[in-house]
Amino acid sequence: MGSDAADWRANVRRVYAWKVLTSLHFFAGVLIPFFTQWGGITLRQVLWLQTWFMLWILALEIPTGAFADRFGRRASLLCATICLISAVSYYVTHQGLANFFAAEFLWACSSAFASGADEALAYDSLKAADAEGASKKALARLGTAEIGAIAIAAPIGSIVASRWGLRAPLALGLIPFCLAVPVALSLREPPRGRREERLGYWATLTGGARYFAGHAVLRALAFDGVTIWTLSFMTIWLYQPRLQQLGVPLVFFGFVTAGATLFQSAVLLNVSAFERFFGGPRRYLLWSALIPGVGYLALAAAHSAWLAAPLVVLITGFGLSRSVLINNYMHKHIDSARRATVLSAAGMSRQLFTACVYPIVGWAAEKSLTGTFAGLGVAVLACAAASSVEEAHLRD
Repeated sequence: MGSDAADWRANVRRVYAWKVLTSLHFFAGVLIPFFTQWGGITLRQVLWLQTWFMLWILALEIPTGAFADRFGRRASLLCATICLISAVSYYVTHQGLANFFAAEFLWACSSAFASGADEALAYDSLKAADAEGASKKALARLGTAEIGAIAIAAPIGSIVASRWGLRAPLALGLIPFCLAVPVALSLREPPRGRREERLGYWATLTGGARYFAGHAVLRALAFDGVTIWTLSFMTIWLYQPRLQQLGVPLVFFGFVTAGATLFQSAVLLNVSAFERFFGGPRRYLLWSALIPGVGYLALAAAHSAWLAAPLVVLITGFGLSRSVLINNYMHKHIDSARRATVLSAAGMSRQLFTACVYPIVGWAAEKSLTGTFAGLGVAVLACAAASSVEEAHLRD
């Protein structure tokens, strides 16, 4: 029994390894220059492209979640890796908006296959090891693995881009993405409930969606997580144009990305301490929304890189780390048999909201970056005020 539990814990570590390899995004620090300078498209078109990406994820979330529930999370992660390799390979060999639409479709397939499957595999592996109580820390580590990988890769990518061109960081990412294939093949599928084994594909699909739609607590958690996360995420697309306005050299962009992701990692690794400091999980969720909201308002008025960069770090650190915490609480309200599908349904709501926000932000950013930051700050604060999450929903 002890050996079997150790095997399941090792399986969680392999999920971490897969996450690290597929998150080595060397291009993260030069994302906007890649699209606008090498790709030849405008910032507004970049966000149209992201709307296309989100709409495809929206269309694929439930089918790929059902695939994971029916055929296994391991198979889903393998498909995600293959699609990721295909997307990057297409990106580095084609330019222009039309070709980027094709590449983003492949990337959306990868994201949809991975959505919920990695967390569900880690959670059920812990459950099989009789260590379900460690899920909050484990899922936080999974999120940390992703952002830690980006923190390492982004500065390297900005240095590579400044020396060998804006396409080079994306091409470099093919190395770890290919290494992720054998890691995905090595994963072990945890046992799931009898009910899931008896369900067909369509029954899994519709059952998971009904479970999410009829669960008031999940809807409350999803609203809080979706709105604040999406609005905070917009800084990823806007901070590089702001740095360009302030005259910051390209080589330093990746270091700002690294600072933001490292701070986000620190928040995730110490989330329990932050909850205690702010007076409990509910109060922490409130403050982790207020900080990005006020941060956006301050960023609108920032005219120095020395002020703008720390504000980006605060917005991303608190705003983006909330999703991992909220996902952990959502796990407590979902039975294992439908976990990947229900998480995909929750993911669909985030993709729909994000797809709606992108065109608005793209239009606004072309008019005024300052006004866009101010508008995002007001929107974050309004969503925080509208949240209906209660302390009772946040159970360990």
